[in-house]
Amino acid sequence: MRTIAAVALAATMLAGGAPGQSQSGQAIGEITALDAGSGRISIKTDQGEAVAVTVGDSTSFRRVPPGALDLTKATRIGLSDLGVGDRIVAIGQRSEDRKKVVARAIIAMSRSDLAQKRLQEQEDWQKRGVSGTVSAVDPGAGSFTVKSGPKDFAVQSSGKTEYRRYAPDSVRFSDARPSSLSEIKVGDQVRVLGDKGANGASIGAERIVSGSFRQIAATISSVNAQAGEIVVKDLATRKTIAVRVNSDSTMRRLPPAMAAALARRYQPGAATGENTGQALDRLPAMPLSELKPGDAIMLSSTTGSDPARVTAVMLLAGVEPLLTASPTATRDIMSGWNLGGGGDQ
Repeated sequence: MRTIAAVALAATMLAGGAPGQSQSGQAIGEITALDAGSGRISIKTDQGEAVAVTVGDSTSFRRVPPGALDLTKATRIGLSDLGVGDRIVAIGQRSEDRKKVVARAIIAMSRSDLAQKRLQEQEDWQKRGVSGTVSAVDPGAGSFTVKSGPKDFAVQSSGKTEYRRYAPDSVRFSDARPSSLSEIKVGDQVRVLGDKGANGASIGAERIVSGSFRQIAATISSVNAQAGEIVVKDLATRKTIAVRVNSDSTMRRLPPAMAAALARRYQPGAATGENTGQALDRLPAMPLSELKPGDAIMLSSTTGSDPARVTAVMLLAGVEPLLTASPTATRDIMSGWNLGGGGDQ
C-alpha cells in the first residue's frame, strides 16, 4: 500500500538511519505469523518474498492509520498489539540475502483499519468514479477524454492528481507504479476518481489508474485447471493464445437472462441501464474448472512482452449472445470492467 510506503522514510529517520539507507534497511509487507515469545515476525512482502523480522527490547513500535503519509498521527504500541494480517514497515539491519531484518523500529497498520479503509475507498469509487477508454488526450491542457459506455467525460487533472499505471505482465494493483499524464495514450483503459462538474460531462481528477489492456473474444481449445492455464483461439486473429489464470484473475459467468439483457442494449434505441461493471462484480466467482473446450469467452489482459501468452485480468463466460449482438461488445464490456476497484486491492 502506497501510504505505508510513504511513511517508511520518516520511520527510518525515527529509527536512527540515514535517508539513503531506507531501501536496503527496510522490509514492507503483511504479517503471516507472529511469535511474541521469541520476538519473531514473519512477513510476506508485496514482491512475494518471505522475510523473518526479529525484534527486541530496544525496538520501537508505532501504529499509523491508513492514509497517513507521515508519523504525525502515530501512536505507540507494543509487540502484543500486532496481529496476523497487519501491514508493517520493519526498519533496521537487513541481511545480504534479504530474508531477515533485525528491526530497530516497526511501523504498523492494523488489519481491521485497512479493511475499513478499503471499504470506504470502494464505496467512494462507486459514487465518484468513472471508468472507460481514452479517446483523446490534450497534454497542453492537462486533460483527456474518456468514453464510458455511451457517454464522453472530459477529465481535468491538476498538480495534486495522483497517477498509477498497471505494470506489463502483471494484474496486481500492488505492482502498479507511479505514473503521469504523459503515459496515458488513446486506447488505454482508465479509472478516474473525482468530483463531476455541474453538467455531468466533466470530472476533476483526484486519482487516475490507467493501463494498456487487450480485449479478446475467443473460444476455448483446452483447459488445464491444475496448471491454471487455458488455451484459446482469438476470434479476431484466429491465432492461438495461452491464457494464465491466477488468484488475481477475476472470473465470472453471465446467467443466460443477463446475457440476453445485455445483448438487447445493442439494439437501436435501447437504454443503457445500470453500470455493467458493477453488475458483473456482483456475480459469484467462477472457478476455472467450470470452463470447457468450445466455450466462448471474453477476456482482458495487460499488454505484456509475449502476445501469444497473457495473464487474465478479467474473464467472462456465457457471452455467446453478446458476441452475436455486436462486434464491439467485447471492447465495450471488458473496457468498462477493467480496473474495477481502482483503489488499493
